[in-house]
Amino acid sequence: MAPRALLALVGAFPPALALQNGVGLRPAMGYNTWNDLRCEDVSAQAIRSIADAMVDLGLAELGYRYLNVDDCWSHALGPHGKLLEDPTVFPDGDSMAQLVEYVHGKGLLFGLYGDRGWKTCAFRPGSGGLERVHAQQFAQWGIDYLKYDSCWASSDHQTAFTAYAAMRDALNQTGRPILYSLCGWNAWYAPRGAELSNSWRIAADCDEWANVYVAVRTNEALASFAAPGAFNDPDMLLGSSSTAPAHLTPRQVQTQFSLWAVMAAPLLIGSGLRHMPASDLRTYANEEVIAIDQDPLGVQGAPVWSNCPAFEPRDNWWNSPWSMPLDVAVMWSQALGTLGVTFISLASVIGRCSAKPRRACSSRTWLNLLGLFALSYIGVIWYFRPAVDECQQVWARPLVGGERALCFVNFASAERVVTCDAACLRAAGVVGSMSMRDVVEHKDLGMLSASEGLSVTLAGDGGSVLYRLTPLSE
Repeated sequence: MAPRALLALVGAFPPALALQNGVGLRPAMGYNTWNDLRCEDVSAQAIRSIADAMVDLGLAELGYRYLNVDDCWSHALGPHGKLLEDPTVFPDGDSMAQLVEYVHGKGLLFGLYGDRGWKTCAFRPGSGGLERVHAQQFAQWGIDYLKYDSCWASSDHQTAFTAYAAMRDALNQTGRPILYSLCGWNAWYAPRGAELSNSWRIAADCDEWANVYVAVRTNEALASFAAPGAFNDPDMLLGSSSTAPAHLTPRQVQTQFSLWAVMAAPLLIGSGLRHMPASDLRTYANEEVIAIDQDPLGVQGAPVWSNCPAFEPRDNWWNSPWSMPLDVAVMWSQALGTLGVTFISLASVIGRCSAKPRRACSSRTWLNLLGLFALSYIGVIWYFRPAVDECQQVWARPLVGGERALCFVNFASAERVVTCDAACLRAAGVVGSMSMRDVVEHKDLGMLSASEGLSVTLAGDGGSVLYRLTPLSE
C-alpha cells in the first residue's frame, strides 16, 4: 500500500455532528460485562463487585469510568411496554435503580444494553417501536451510556439508520446526557455514524486474534469519519485471562491496546477485572498509551505503510459464519454434529428402501439429506472463520502540538524486521528530527530523523512497538 499523508485527516472531519448530546468528546473508557459474565454469571452482586474492583485497581482514576452492563439484565416487557429486570439478576427486591445508585456512589458512570430489534441477541426484549418508553426508563434510572445492538432486526441499511435515529432522538428528548453507542457490526455505519451516535461498531465481535486483525483492517479506511464526540468502535479489549471465553496472549493484549490507542478507539475492557492477570493490568494502566488514545485532537490514525493484501470488509449479519463469535461457532458445531449423527442414525433404523413402503423410503432419504446438510454446514462455519494474513503495518496518528504516535505491528507468525523509510515517515507527518519515546517500555530513545527512516524487529503473532514523537524545541 502506498504511504498516505495523515495531515489531510485533520481537516477531514464530518461536516456536521448531528447528535450534539455533549458527551463522548473523547473515546469512552470503562468495562463491559459481556466477555466476562455472558448471561450465565451476570448479576447485580457481580456488577457491584466489579465496580469495587474498578476503583480498587486504580482503573477509575485512570479514566475507566463506564461500567456497562450488557445483555441479559431484562427478561420481559411490563405495562406500557416498559422493560422488566430479570429477577435472577436482581433477586430479593434488588433493582436497577439501586444498582445504578451504587455504581454512581463509587464515582463511576453506568452503562446499559438495548437492541433495535424485537429481541436482543440473547433473546431478551428489544426496543424496536418502544424507543421513547425505554429511553425515558433509562433516563429515570440514571444511566450514562447506552450500547444499542442490532440483533433480530432488518439488515437493510436505511431501516437500520432510521431505527438508530429513533433511539438517538428519544435519548435526546429525555434531557439526560447519555453516551450513545451503536452496535451494528458493519463498516457501512461509519459515513452516517457521527449524525447518529457517539461511537459505532465497524466489525464483528473481537473474540480472538483473527477478529482483532479483521477489525484493524476494516478500520484502516474509516479514519476520515472519526472526530471528537464521534468514533469508530472496533470492539472491546479482550485481555489474556484463560478463564474468559475469549482471550489473547499477553503480547497480543499489548498490541491490541496500542492499536486501539492509535485508532482513537473506545477502551472498554472486556476481560474479568476481579481475576485480571498482572500483565493485563500493567498494559491497561499505562498512562502514556491512554494519553495517546485520549488525545484531544480526536483524529484517528491510519496506516502509512503496509504489505498486507488488499482488504474488503464483509457485510456482517447476525450469526453469519464469518462474524460468528468463536464460542458460538463451537456451540453450533457441536449442536450440528449431534443433529447430523441423529438424523443419519434414524435413517439407518428405517433400513433399506427395497424392503420398505415408499413413505418410509422417502423419510429415510430426507433424514440422510438433513444429516449430511447439518454435518456439511460445520465445514462452512469453519471455512469462513477469519484468518490473519502474514503481513506487517505501520500506523501513525497526529496528536496535539505537532506530536505523532507511530505504531509498528507484525501480524505474521514469525519474527520480522519492519521498516518505515523516509517516505513512510513523511506520510506520518514526521518533519526534520523529532525526539522518540517508547511509551510501552517508558524509555526515551533519542532523536529520529525523517530522512533516515526507522527499522524495528518485531516478534511474531502480534509483536508491536508504540512510539510518541515530539518536535524538538527551538
